[in-house]
Amino acid sequence: MIGANPLTREQVKSVLKATTSIREKTLLTVGFCTGFRISELLSLKVSDVCTNGVIHNHINVKASNSKTKVGRTVLLNSDAKKALTRLIEWLSAKGLDNTAPLFVSRKHTNGFAAITRQQAGRLLKELFALIGAVGSSYSTHTMRKTFAKAIYDATGGKIELVQIALGHKSITSTVNYLSFNTSSIDHAIHAMEF
Repeated sequence: MIGANPLTREQVKSVLKATTSIREKTLLTVGFCTGFRISELLSLKVSDVCTNGVIHNHINVKASNSKTKVGRTVLLNSDAKKALTRLIEWLSAKGLDNTAPLFVSRKHTNGFAAITRQQAGRLLKELFALIGAVGSSYSTHTMRKTFAKAIYDATGGKIELVQIALGHKSITSTVNYLSFNTSSIDHAIHAMEF
C-alpha cells in the first residue's frame, strides 16, 4: 500500500497512550515493532508467540499466512514482549488457551475467531484519528510503513537492510515504501548551487 503514511515517534507514543484496550495496544505495538502486514498479524495464534507462559524471542509468520508465500521471522524487542505478556495474561484470564487467535474478536462468544482485516482497519483508523492522523493515508499499512521508516533511520538509510527487514524480494518494493521520505532529496536539490 504505497499511499499509506508512517507515523512519527511522537505519534506512535500518542496513539499507544490513546487506547486502554490491551488487545488494541498489543496489535499496534507488535505491528510497529515487527512490520508484519495486518493479515500476517491476524493469522497469529497464542502458540506462535508464547510457550508455557514465556514469550518467544522471535515471532514467525508462516509462509501460508504471508502475502508473498514466504515466511518471515522477526526479533521481538522489549516493548513488543511486554505488550504480548499483558495480552497473553488477559487471554488466559478469559479462559483461552494457546490455540486461540492472538487478536481475538469480541464478536465471537467462543473466543476462537480473530478480528477481521476490516474490523482491524476500522479500529486503527479510529485510533489514528484520535491523534489527528486522518484520511486515506493512515490505514493498517501505516504500522508497516512506520516500521520501515524506523529501520531506515536506525540503519543510517541502508535501504538493503530495510528490504531484508520487510521481507521484500525486490528493492523496488522497498524504494516505493520509502517514497514518503523525499525531504532528503529536497534538501540535496536546495544545496546544489553552482
